[in-house]
Amino acid sequence: MTFLGSFLATTFVLQWWQLPSYPSAVWIILGTLFVLSLAGCVHPNYHQQAPWLVVAVLGTAISFFIVARMTHVPTAQTVDWYARDAFVTVRGSIAEDPDKRPLVIKYTVAAEAIRQTETGAWIPVEGLVLVSDGKRWPVFMYGDEVTVRGRLSRPEAIEDFAYDNYLSRYGIYSVMSSASITHTGGNRGSRYLKFLYSVKGKFEDRIEALLPEPHAAFAEGLLTGSRRGIPAHLTQNFTTTGLTHIIAISGYNITIVITVIMGFLFWLPFRWRFIPAMIAITSFTLFTGASASVVRAAIMGILGLLALTLGRKSDMRLAILWTFFVMLLWNCKQLWYDASFQLSFAAIIGLTELSPILKPWFERIPETLGLRESLLATMSAQITTIPLALCLFGNLSLIAPVANLLVAPFIPIAMLFGALGVGTSLLSHWLAAVLMLPAWMCLQWIMFVASFLAKIPGSALHFEHVSFWFALAYYLALLFMVFMVRNIVIFRPVVQNIIARRQPHDRLEIAWGATAKGKGGSVGGPP
Repeated sequence: MTFLGSFLATTFVLQWWQLPSYPSAVWIILGTLFVLSLAGCVHPNYHQQAPWLVVAVLGTAISFFIVARMTHVPTAQTVDWYARDAFVTVRGSIAEDPDKRPLVIKYTVAAEAIRQTETGAWIPVEGLVLVSDGKRWPVFMYGDEVTVRGRLSRPEAIEDFAYDNYLSRYGIYSVMSSASITHTGGNRGSRYLKFLYSVKGKFEDRIEALLPEPHAAFAEGLLTGSRRGIPAHLTQNFTTTGLTHIIAISGYNITIVITVIMGFLFWLPFRWRFIPAMIAITSFTLFTGASASVVRAAIMGILGLLALTLGRKSDMRLAILWTFFVMLLWNCKQLWYDASFQLSFAAIIGLTELSPILKPWFERIPETLGLRESLLATMSAQITTIPLALCLFGNLSLIAPVANLLVAPFIPIAMLFGALGVGTSLLSHWLAAVLMLPAWMCLQWIMFVASFLAKIPGSALHFEHVSFWFALAYYLALLFMVFMVRNIVIFRPVVQNIIARRQPHDRLEIAWGATAKGKGGSVGGPP
């Protein structure tokens, strides 16, 4: 725990001190502390405390190493070196599934060479370029070899949104808008990813053939994570009512959906319910392309599911920390610039730590259709994500618990019949249309709830700027409250046991005894 905590804390702080190579003094200090702590392990006076310092120094050193490795420095061999807001020609291949939007298609191009303007010679380069194609035709696919021409520049912040930091977490440091794209070949990339992206594209085409808009775009958001074509007013309604998570594949979304599915299988023993849920979430992850963000969401969803059901919370905490350690080893910028990653972290902590505390307050809510577990998961996650959401987006939905309670049971139904309808369309279009009817009804209900609740005055509050210190104070206060509640719950039986062994004339014992007798029990009476 000390190792993981020191690594996470140091990585968080180093976002304000990113260097490709840290001063020698840093490594000398860390090395000295490491040697002294190792010596303390065999010293009779410090052998108990020294191991804690050993692992803390080790976690800190690994954090410095990872941040230095992830810090990007442009060179003549990287494509962003030539991002000087001038027209250039870049040759490369499409490295990701195209991001298709109503007015533009965005391609992530892995650059291989850039043409020199003066001589026309090709210069070998590497790196990713985010290319925007406003023509939207023809559509290029993952693995296609292309030549793109346009104005190459570096991304900049858009108002309060740090767009450059947002793209840097994907390793993108240059963009090309209004580009002209020419297809030159098509045998690059992974065959496995090509197959998944192809299936995903055909799946979305069938959804659009079976459902009208905006239902089709909404269904694609639920089933594939695609947010293209969703009207602006519907997106705003989801934001106001705190339902945005249902159209963005995130750990928060998957956790709630799988929790509701577990509620549908309430008649099965837990171990039997857990296996179908795991199969469902794994299949869903593979189907949506198994990209880094989706894999992370799947891991967070599984951890959240375990947090609601496993009793050994200490093991659960370690599992969460180790998961984040591995993720940050791969890309530490997720912790700094990935809002979904941050919200997933906060949501999982809420599910792990707050669900057991809040559970007694939800005993009167019926278990029908998984309402109790759904609302418990929603409230636990929202309590820990509120300050982050305020800092990141400035929006606080007051109606979110009600909205989530009303729509949560219908999300898995829409997903189930949507998937069945698409699968059946391979055999019969009419049968697929019949199966899509329940999905359409659920989607219509969710949109109606979002539209109706969004019109309620005061359903959401907007803040122009929320300080980081507010979030810190909020989490410290929440941590203190959780600590107090847990200690009260843990130590109350101990106190009662001590009182029961004392003499009857003890005033404190008499008070406890009177309280217990008032409840029908007896504490502290004579033997």
